[in-house]
Amino acid sequence: MEYELYMNSLFMVENEDFIIYSNQSLKSFVEKTYDDLNANKKRILEYFGIDSFRKVTLILYDNLNTFRKFVLSLREKDALLPDYATGVFDKGMISRYINPNDIKSDIKFKLKSKQNIHELIHIINQEEIYKDRVVWLDEGLATNLSGEKESLNDNKEFISFLRKKIIPIKNLPIMNNLIHGNNFINKDYNGYDLAYLCVRYLIETMTMKSFQNMLRNYDLSIETGKNVLQKAIEYYKEKVNLP
Repeated sequence: MEYELYMNSLFMVENEDFIIYSNQSLKSFVEKTYDDLNANKKRILEYFGIDSFRKVTLILYDNLNTFRKFVLSLREKDALLPDYATGVFDKGMISRYINPNDIKSDIKFKLKSKQNIHELIHIINQEEIYKDRVVWLDEGLATNLSGEKESLNDNKEFISFLRKKIIPIKNLPIMNNLIHGNNFINKDYNGYDLAYLCVRYLIETMTMKSFQNMLRNYDLSIETGKNVLQKAIEYYKEKVNLP
C-alpha cells in the first residue's frame, strides 16, 4: 500500500493496547504519551461503559509535509486536508504532526499528549458509539474528555475565554452546519471552541444517561444541534454574570 512508504524510516514501540510509529526526534514524547494513552484508554472506556477495545496504531511525524502526504495517501484521489489539520483518525489510526520544538515546553508537551487522547476518543466514538458522525458533537466530546482545555476549569480563565472567543461572534453558526474545511475555523470563529462550549453545556445540564442516549441517537443529536450554541451562550452568560 502507498501509505506504507511513509512509515519505512520510523521506529516502533508496542504493547497490547497501542502500537506507535514515530520519528526518532519524538522519542521522548512517545515514551510519555504511551503512559498517558494507557491510563486514559481505561478512563474513556469506563465513561462509555465499554469493556474492551482493539489495539490502536499511532503514526507521529515531525515534518508537516510528510504528515500531509501520508494522510492524503490514505484518502481517495483529490481528497482535501484542511490547512489547520495536524491530527486525524483516518483508517482507524491516529496520525499526527508534532513539531519537536513544541515538546520542549512542558505545557505544550502535555497538550500534544492530550491531543492524542482526543483522536483516540474519535476512534472509539466512530466504532462503538455512533453510526453517523455529527461533527460538532464528536469534536466537542473529544475536546472535553481529552482534557486539552482543562485550563478552562478555572473560572477566571473560562470567563476570559467567553469574552474573547465567544461573545464577540456576530453571526452565530448553526452547529449542525459545521464540517471540517473553510467554515470550521475562519476569521469569525473557531469551530473547536464552539463545539467544546456546546458539549460542556450539555454535560453540565443533562443527566449522564440522557447525554449518552443522545450520543447514540443521530436524529436527537441533530435536533439538539439546531439551537445548542445559543442555549449554551445564554446559560453561561447567566451563570458567570456576563452582560
